[in-house]
Amino acid sequence: MVVTPTGIAITALGLFLTLTAPRRLMAALVFFSSFSATAVINFSNYGMAPAVVFLALLLLWKLLGGEALDGVRMSRDQGVAMLLIAAFGAASVTSLVVNQLNRDTLPIQVTQTAYVLFGIAVTFVLSIEMLRGDRLDSAVSALRAGATFIALWGILQAACYYAGVAYPADIFNNSTSHFADMFDQRASAGVIRIASVATEPSFMAVSLMIFGSFGATLLAMEPRLRTMAWIVPVALTLLVVAASTSSTGYVGLGVLGLLLARRRPGLMLVLGACLVVAGSVLLTLLPGFRDALYEFTFNKAASGSYVERSGAVWDAFNLFGQQPLFGLGWGGNFSFSIVSILLANVGLVGTLVFAVAVSATLLASRAARLACRGPAEWRLRVYAEGAENAMIVYMAVSTISGFHFVVAEFWCLWAFALAIPSALATASRGAYAVHRPIPFGVRTAAGGITETMK
Repeated sequence: MVVTPTGIAITALGLFLTLTAPRRLMAALVFFSSFSATAVINFSNYGMAPAVVFLALLLLWKLLGGEALDGVRMSRDQGVAMLLIAAFGAASVTSLVVNQLNRDTLPIQVTQTAYVLFGIAVTFVLSIEMLRGDRLDSAVSALRAGATFIALWGILQAACYYAGVAYPADIFNNSTSHFADMFDQRASAGVIRIASVATEPSFMAVSLMIFGSFGATLLAMEPRLRTMAWIVPVALTLLVVAASTSSTGYVGLGVLGLLLARRRPGLMLVLGACLVVAGSVLLTLLPGFRDALYEFTFNKAASGSYVERSGAVWDAFNLFGQQPLFGLGWGGNFSFSIVSILLANVGLVGTLVFAVAVSATLLASRAARLACRGPAEWRLRVYAEGAENAMIVYMAVSTISGFHFVVAEFWCLWAFALAIPSALATASRGAYAVHRPIPFGVRTAAGGITETMK
């Protein structure tokens, strides 16, 4: 076990926030949720991510401060979705237990199941925490700041490569976890593949597309948010995805474009034309980048990576046939599609519960957004649509890149998709009957409990 210098700094930051500004622990968790190549503590083949530290400190503060559910107003649909997510966690544990009874369970299956349960805890804690006061806005700001930092660090990585300067990998690419050393990749044409603080380029592309989808939706749908505070981070994020040479990122950009074109066809037509012109100029001026782009897109099917990935997916389906009901348990298979990963690891039961939970989240968000039309809720409405699009884009790219359940970013995104429509429903004071708030109660000055809403 080795505590990294970055880990010392992150732990010190966490303790400082716990003692001086504990409400900012949630924002720190969101900010660091995508740092998949960063380790606070390195074990033999596992690096503990910063998100683990901030979740632990956040839970500790909640337990010591007695602020578990006091003052929280949650919509009924959020409660239902959280029960479904809990059922998915139960299905994951059941898969592990069933396989333990049938055969010896490997240690990696225990740790991978623990990752899933950790992710579910992140979703639950954050989705509840975001419903307190103005903490949802703080979480959105942290999501934006985190994506901006990742994009800027990716630009630094590229600048170091082209300038011939050593890249400071020991800062944020210090994890000993499997595949964490894949951040340092080159295209055959001599073009660097940007990974930033992620384990490899596709992981970075997925993480940036979460905020990129959210922010681009806000800019496309709401003119009042077209400020420099939003335009610059969104543009920077999407440009780094485009420069990453990640086919996963390009699929994400395509899906996002289709989602926005459905709602704002005229705007997307103009932006699309501008991007085509800018892309044509870039490819003409930089032939090396053009060759790299071709290699990782149109020529992808001829690459060894494609053969390996497609073979892993088919192997996963074969393993699913051996244990179709509960799967092999998490860690039983690693493939490159969320469909094959779920089927092989948690079987039909876990896959169905997961699909229902995600669908319930998206449908509840859309219903709340369409029903709550008050002028005061305009920001929450567009936030809800942004989270919906980010979830859809994430699911789309996960069909070709895999399910990154070991990284906290997806579970943070799910928390946003739960909390935003819940806040929207409760803000309307029960105007939306299906979303009648669940009163958890708040403590009175005399120490009693009083309902927050009738």
